Order: sequence, then structure tokens, then C-alpha cells
Amino acid sequence: MFTVKRLIVCLVYAVFIIWLVRFWNSYGSEKISTVKLRQFENFESVTLKRETGAGVRLLCFLLTDPLILHKAVYARDTWMKRCDIALFMSSTEDKQFPTVGLNVSAGRQFLSDKTKAALQYVHEHYLDEADFFMKADPDSYVAVEILKEYLKNCNTSDPEIYGHNMYSGTPSAYTGGHFVAGAAVVLTKEALVRLVTRGMSDPRCLRDSFVGGYIVDTRDQFGRDTFLPPLNVDDIVYGKYNEVAPWYIDYRAPYGSCSSVDCLSDHPIAFHYVSERDFSLLDYLFRIRLRLIQQLSIDLTHLRFNGTRYAKNV
Repeated sequence: MFTVKRLIVCLVYAVFIIWLVRFWNSYGSEKISTVKLRQFENFESVTLKRETGAGVRLLCFLLTDPLILHKAVYARDTWMKRCDIALFMSSTEDKQFPTVGLNVSAGRQFLSDKTKAALQYVHEHYLDEADFFMKADPDSYVAVEILKEYLKNCNTSDPEIYGHNMYSGTPSAYTGGHFVAGAAVVLTKEALVRLVTRGMSDPRCLRDSFVGGYIVDTRDQFGRDTFLPPLNVDDIVYGKYNEVAPWYIDYRAPYGSCSSVDCLSDHPIAFHYVSERDFSLLDYLFRIRLRLIQQLSIDLTHLRFNGTRYAKNV
């Protein structure tokens, strides 16, 4: 069966062959044996001519619990290593993992309270140590370097929030019905400040208490999603989202449902519902991507979100 993973592998090899041909033409076959390709052996050693994500300080925090802490290992050992600050928020402290112990009970029913406590903790202890703050899930994979390239064109002093755009269908006083969800949600420093100091005092839920800020359309200039939908990638590629998540169509009314790879950006940021074995696969693919970016001197300065802002309330 021709699976999505096989398709991805085939595309990777195709790109590699194209690069190899260009490399051969540029340097000549007699010089190839002298090139030190092994310098890219370790992902952390990849250095671009224009350092990817340089100048953007990103704090990443992930919500977990003692009983599901093993699920956070895969994010911890892959993409979260590239965050400037990586925090794991749990109901109890675990110095070995390590996790930050919040005064919130374990369990999914307390997820909203844990999110608020985590935001307050980050605001109190790390506000001046990062420019952008990202909340992610244990089954999320984030291309940190690509995200930082997008964030270079964002102003940390603007109260903005980024993620997969959705619509509740019921305009609220603050958000106009627009909100973000999915694999990751990113806030500017100003957004974090307003959410904690002003929004937390609002008795309504977090989504409706984003006082004085903007929900930003994070699709790229072609209208394609950079933060992938909160669905399994296979279901998107094969257009099965209607079967597995019919609710998703209504929540995407203003933006259009993502029903195939044609609606996914060429520079994706976040993936949701990633299986444990696929973390290493995605890490490998993005490692190759960064190698190609350097070898072909690909310019990423053009990466920008659509930028349409929703729901300002001052």
C-alpha cells in the first residue's frame, strides 16, 4: 500500500537527487570527494549562512501529568531541544525529567486551570527572558527554526496570538468568534502580559478573555495553513477529514476546510496528533530540509503570515 510516509520518503529522495545534480554541476565531480558533508551529522550542529531563527527568543512549554509523562519524552528529545527555553508543566514536580509542579490537580478535566497556571508561571518567572511564548501538546511536533523565521516578521510588542485558525460560529464580545487551536499556540510578549494581567481576571473562559489583543490569520500568502489542522496528517492528505472529524468543517467556515495537501504551506510549522514513532521521522525530514536550505542558499526572509487581524478589543 502506498502510504503517506512512503510518499514523503520518495519526495525527500527526489529533492536530494536534484540537489546532488546541482552540487555536481557547481563543483565538478573531481571536488566532491573533498567536501566535508559529515559536518552535518548532528542536527544541533547545522549552521546556516543566514542563521535560521537568529534573534528570536522562543520559550516553549508543554502541559503534561505524572501518568502521561512518558508521552512527553518524544517532544523533549526532539524539537523542544531547539527552543531557547523549554518547560514541562505538570501537577507535581519531577526534578529528573524535569517538570514544573503547578498547584493544579492532574487530569484532563483540569486542563483549563493548568493552562492558566502555566501562563501565570511563565509570566512571573520568564517574561524578560523570551520574546514569544508557545504552548504545545505532548503529541505536537513543531519546526522551531521555521517558526522563528515567521516570527522575525512579527512584533513582540504587538498583542498577537498565532495558531491554527478556527471560528466558533458564535461571535463573542472579545474575539468575534475567531480563535486558535491545535498543535501549538504562540503569544507575543505583549499578548502574554495582557492575557495574564487583564484576561485572567475575566470570569469567562480563556478564549473569550483575550482582552486587548488580536487573533492573527496564520495562513501564508497563498492562503495555505502553516499551523496544520488539529487532525491526523494522513486524514488531511487523503481527504478523510469529513469522515473522522465532521465538526471541523463548521469551525473553519471563514477560512475554508483543509481537505488535501494543496491547502498546506510549503513551510509548515506545527503538526498535531503525531505518533510516538513519527517524532524521529519528522525530525529527520526537517534535518534534511535545513541541510538543503544551507547548501542551496535558500532565502527564508519572505516567510510571513497572512497577517489579517481579528477581534481587537481595547
